[in-house]
Amino acid sequence: MSSPSSSPAMLTVTLGPLLSGERSYAIPAIIGIMGCIVNGPGEMADADYGYVGTGPGKITLYKEKEVVKRNIPAEHALDELIELIREHGDWVEPAVAHY
Repeated sequence: MSSPSSSPAMLTVTLGPLLSGERSYAIPAIIGIMGCIVNGPGEMADADYGYVGTGPGKITLYKEKEVVKRNIPAEHALDELIELIREHGDWVEPAVAHY
């Protein structure tokens, strides 16, 4: 996320629960997270899923190189990404610790 016109701070805030460990997941897939709609799709083209900032407060989701959901409000994007991963059968529920 080095493009000067990107919104890396927006993505950090949006993905905050995931990055902080507040929500943790085991996903047997590669997720490309990019802050720039100009360079993001090309840079994450080898990923199974893409999460690309498309403007202030907006995220576009990809399955491989195909756009599947556009301009999702950032506050809903993580849940939409999880749903997309579930729809394609790549989601693994986290193990629950029993003490």
